[in-house]
Amino acid sequence: MAAAFAFVFSPDGKMLLLKENEKKRKYMWDLPGGTLTDREAPLSGLHREVREETGLSVTVLSQSCWLKWDHHQSGNPILVAFYLAGTDSREVTVSEEHTAYRWVTPAEYTRERLRVSAEESIVADCFARYREITAGG
Repeated sequence: MAAAFAFVFSPDGKMLLLKENEKKRKYMWDLPGGTLTDREAPLSGLHREVREETGLSVTVLSQSCWLKWDHHQSGNPILVAFYLAGTDSREVTVSEEHTAYRWVTPAEYTRERLRVSAEESIVADCFARYREITAGG
């Protein structure tokens, strides 16, 4: 099994978080994304999942991704890929999997001690890579 999630940034440098539905909550807030279908390529699945969960179209900002092993809700091991993405819109339409959304700066994320499915080292690397990309380097 495999999954793909995105750190989605708006043009003003804020990252999208989705509040998980109470029934399926593993984290209070998480990133858009989810399990890939059989034979689905990670980037195709990422675009599909983000669109289904938020209504947004995204552009992948970096060919690099971060990987981690986790356990799917079925109990099976799952390889999860985290990508860095951008969007031109801040108009989000949440799916039934989520109850709310918010846009946060990396500083707000850190200050409020928010947590998502990615380990803190992945989050820190993502924020650093986003700063490099948006600074032109």
